[in-house]
Amino acid sequence: MRTIKSISYHSDTYVVGEAYKPPSFTDGATVTSITDNRNAFRHNDGGFEVRFDTGDILRIHSNDVVVHLEVAK
Repeated sequence: MRTIKSISYHSDTYVVGEAYKPPSFTDGATVTSITDNRNAFRHNDGGFEVRFDTGDILRIHSNDVVVHLEVAK
């Protein structure tokens, strides 16, 4: 099984386990997971989700991203 290790969108790169201060966030947060939801059936749920340890979610509604995968053992 392959999991998403990092995602690059515009000039920002988010890596699982790294701390960031995304736009509109007041404090820093650590990325806990990145999910590919491009096949979501509900409106506005498609795209990629970057989840943070604060419970916040950064949704990227674009196919113009670079995804780095890792093989889970």
